Amino acid sequence: MDGITFTTCTATNLDELRSLCIDTFTDTFAKDNSPEDMNAYVERSFSPERLGSELSNPRSTFIMADIDGMPAGYMKLNTGTAQTETISGDTMEIERLYILAKFKRHGLGTALIRQAEETAKAQGSSTIWLGVWEHNEPAKSFYTRMGFVKTGQHVFMLGDDEQTDHIMSKPLQAA
Repeated sequence: MDGITFTTCTATNLDELRSLCIDTFTDTFAKDNSPEDMNAYVERSFSPERLGSELSNPRSTFIMADIDGMPAGYMKLNTGTAQTETISGDTMEIERLYILAKFKRHGLGTALIRQAEETAKAQGSSTIWLGVWEHNEPAKSFYTRMGFVKTGQHVFMLGDDEQTDHIMSKPLQAA
């Protein structure tokens, strides 16, 4: 996809990143979850304080994707102790990868995965992994096409709703 630019976020991007986090998460999950659980999750996970803390963690990286200068999506990558699960080996987690609805199915997800793979290899990771909601069929299908396989599962709390995420992993080829 032409016109994609990636920006590694810092504290100066906090407001734009926060808006993108809220919009993409709501776009993706509001229709399948209660407003109460959605609001609780958004308020907790995307508060300025929480995002600011995550941005300042040296083991986490937020990468924002713009298309022709317009924010279109983002991902959050974690290594070491910032990962949400302990997985053996040199791993990198894609904790979040979200794209605004109007930019889906145009190659941006593939571009973000490729960016994650390059980042992981540059940092010496041999595997990338992520959690995806068991009911998010389009995302599970996309990750499978990108070479990820289900290797486990974990609990994801959306407000008071205990949900199951499939853990999907992909070994990286040495450069």
